[in-house]
Amino acid sequence: MVANTCKRSHEAQQMLDFLEGREWGMMLLDEVHLMPAMMFRNVVACIAAHSKLGLTATLVREDNKIDDLNYLIAPKLHEANWMDLANKGYITTVQCAEV
Repeated sequence: MVANTCKRSHEAQQMLDFLEGREWGMMLLDEVHLMPAMMFRNVVACIAAHSKLGLTATLVREDNKIDDLNYLIAPKLHEANWMDLANKGYITTVQCAEV
């Protein structure tokens, strides 16, 4: 058990060294609303990238730290209303049925 933990820790450190050892063109961040959490904030801060693109369907947080994304990633560039997207045919109509 200890060997597995040590191996995992070593592999995790190798991956972090790999990520930190390069300058990336773009960092793509899915579920970007999680980035203000300290763990994600630290990871994003230690990886060099020319640009960062954050995506999320839920740009809300209970701790009101969404504004931190302005300096962690960048200001919001685009927001789409799901009702408008559905009306334009970009989102399919879902039907739920109990079987």
